[in-house]
Amino acid sequence: MSLVAKRYAQALFDTAVDKNIVDEVFDEFSTVIDLFKSEAELMDLMLTPSINNSEKKEILNRIYGEKSLNQYLRNFLDILLDRSRFEYVLEINETFRQLVFPYKNTVEAVVKTAVPLDETLRVALEKNLEKRFDKKVILDNQIDETIIGGAVVYVGDQIIDGSIRNQLNQMKTQMNSIRL
Repeated sequence: MSLVAKRYAQALFDTAVDKNIVDEVFDEFSTVIDLFKSEAELMDLMLTPSINNSEKKEILNRIYGEKSLNQYLRNFLDILLDRSRFEYVLEINETFRQLVFPYKNTVEAVVKTAVPLDETLRVALEKNLEKRFDKKVILDNQIDETIIGGAVVYVGDQIIDGSIRNQLNQMKTQMNSIRL
């Protein structure tokens, strides 16, 4: 993580805390970043040196409209353009997320399953993880057919492996350790 990303993320976070708009800025910044990740051409356009900053700001205005983004986030994006720091926007967002989660007593969890979780199981898993970690959990369901069944949950540096693949590996180890 670069020093530039740390400084800009901290500045945005401090402003959001001061103005009591952390949730709003977090949600809107995530939406902006999702767009830049899904539309690589847009990101390339924003990083093109031959397009001046006022044109880039106008592009953002056309995408988001004059009033749809929080004024502080809009100003923040303008500052990144003015100071030729827009290339760091993805890294700044990741650093900003790392500041927001402890502030909101939240943790991200990734659950890998062979098939997508239905909403009932997803909600139940979130509630169980919230009890276990005593934090609000944002759950991301990823599909990994190699686990065969069950689930593998990643929360921070902890792994909860309830996959059938893991159970089969454990059985294999036990069978190999039995001496006849």
